[in-house]
Formats: sequence, structure tokens, C-alpha cells
Amino acid sequence: MSKFSVLCVSFFTCAVSVAEPILGEAELGFVSTDGNSDTQTINAKLKLTTENQGWAHQANLTAFNNASGGATTAEKYTFAVQSDRKLDERSSLYMIATHEEDHFSGFDYQSTVGVGYGYKMIDDDERSLTLEAGPGYRMNAVTDGDKQNEITLRLAEIYSWKFSDTAELNQHFRIEGGDENTISNLGASIKSSLTGSLALKVGFDIKHTDKVPANRDDTDTETYATVTYSF
Repeated sequence: MSKFSVLCVSFFTCAVSVAEPILGEAELGFVSTDGNSDTQTINAKLKLTTENQGWAHQANLTAFNNASGGATTAEKYTFAVQSDRKLDERSSLYMIATHEEDHFSGFDYQSTVGVGYGYKMIDDDERSLTLEAGPGYRMNAVTDGDKQNEITLRLAEIYSWKFSDTAELNQHFRIEGGDENTISNLGASIKSSLTGSLALKVGFDIKHTDKVPANRDDTDTETYATVTYSF
């Protein structure tokens, strides 16, 4: 684990040290990738959330690795933490830190930190829509190349719709633009309850990097189907 990942873990641990309870969702299933890696493998995800005294915290961890015939064809690890300070029922200030290691992207790692303002445009029992905006700082380590450190502007949209008693749609879009590069992420999933704490989730994630190292694709797509366990 990199020093930045350790810092992210420490940040989240300190943030939730006085917060209870911690809710979690673990996922395990199948992912098909297209772009810089073109393979099918098993992926794992973990999400932790908690709230305390006007704060909301969340951490997300994803990982997948595929080796065939002694050669690795896909390997990716991501970690993200976010803390939101609630100003009122709809407004909040956020702090965020992310770290990604995709060994087929042309980057050794890509890390960001940022702060900003979030506002819930929609907030009812069935739907929620949150918009976020704020400055950040990104560190790109190009494989066999230079490091790119830059100030960025982050814009994000997070939407959730519980369209039945047992199913919900979750969708997000994020864009981080800087002088060196602009990175966009789009994802959507549908989760349907199976029984008790178990559910089935299907979805996709698309990442577009405006400027990539030579001989690399600028768009990576992941399509997945997982079984989730809530605790």
C-alpha cells in the first residue's frame, strides 16, 4: 500500500473514531473490462459510511486482479474517503481524498485531495440529487515518466432513485479539470434486494482521461455484476 493510501486510511480512521455505528456494504462478483485492459475477472468492493454530530463520512475500496498463463492482464486498486460537514439539511462542506493504481493505464498512480461545497437539489424518501463543486490538487505519476502535479476544479453529481420497495438506481458523474489533464468518471448501477442483507447489483463505470501516455487508450470501461452484503 502506498504512503498516500496509508494517509487516506488514517484520515478516515481519525474522522470516524468518535462516530457510531459504522454501516458497510461488501461486494463480490464479475467484472468485464474494456480499454487499456480487456479481460473478465472477479472484483471486490467495500463501502463504509457513518454519521456523527453534523458530520457524514464514507470510504470506498475496490480491487481486481486477473492473471492468465503467467501474465497479468488486469490489475487495479482504488481507495477514496470523503467527509461532509453539514451546514443545514441541504448544504454541506466536503473534504475528499482519492488514490488509484491501475497498472495498465500508463500511470503508476493518480491521487487527488480536495475541498468544496455540496448541495442537495432533491432530497425525499425516493430520490436524492446532490451537486458538488470545489478546488483540488492532483498528483499523476506517469509510468517511466515525469510526475504531474496540478491544481484542479472538481464538479460532481450524485443521483439516487428508489423506484420500488426492493430496487434502486444509483448514478454519478465527476469531472476534474486542470492545466495538465482532465479526467471524467461516469457510472450507474441498479441494486435489487434478494433476501435479508443480500442484493444483486449490475452496473458500469467509465473513465475518460483527456491526455494519456503514448500507446494508451483514453477511455476505460468496466461492466459488472456483483452480490452485495449489507452489515
